[in-house]
Amino acid sequence: MIQQQTNVTSGMNHKKELLACIYTIYSRWVERFPLACQKGCAACCTQSVTMTSLEGEIILDFLKVGGRDKGLLQLLVQKDNGNKAVLTTNQYVKACLEHQDIAEDALGGWNFTPCIFLREAACSIYEVRPFGCRSFGSFERCSKNSGAEIAPIHLTVNTVFSQIIEHICCGGGCWGNMEDILENLLKKEAPGTTGKLLSAQPIPGFLLEAQEAKLIQILLNQLCEQSEEKQTFGDLIDNFMPIL
Repeated sequence: MIQQQTNVTSGMNHKKELLACIYTIYSRWVERFPLACQKGCAACCTQSVTMTSLEGEIILDFLKVGGRDKGLLQLLVQKDNGNKAVLTTNQYVKACLEHQDIAEDALGGWNFTPCIFLREAACSIYEVRPFGCRSFGSFERCSKNSGAEIAPIHLTVNTVFSQIIEHICCGGGCWGNMEDILENLLKKEAPGTTGKLLSAQPIPGFLLEAQEAKLIQILLNQLCEQSEEKQTFGDLIDNFMPIL
């Protein structure tokens, strides 16, 4: 069932603080999994990563220190990121909740070209990597010929946290391929002018099995406790979580 949309906070600094809370809680939770991922394992570091413009702002803030953003725009405009998504994560979830037919490549195709921030099999922006990178993981070392292996609940939590990040960014923010987002921010263009990006959307609900709802509510409660301003995360609990 699709429930009412919740309020979205305003103010870039406040949104960055909320995003930092999300990263902290997710990092603590994912530590329980015996993942094989480690420095030097870069099979997942491709140009297929999607993110929000909020995450893009944080990356550019990081690169501007020491002038590391110089030449980035010229590099970005030369890239071909392949098929573009036609639905954001929240639009995809909304379509699922409404039992609509969804194209297999609705969230975009795969481009296995190495990420432009990969240096000697390591991430050069690791401290500020977007959630799409933080959420990659596998029980076994993966390669181009073998996909990642994760627990179903891991995938569920990844989806929910991706939805929340997009929700925080809606009301003027955009969603799309990482390199397209960065190019758009550097050019200071409106999200809809390039045809590459989609407007970030609010959460329509969560795709949860009954046994998953309790864990998600625990994680949302932790987000509320971590954040000084509880309205955003509290609204998600009030509007989309069952009373347990």
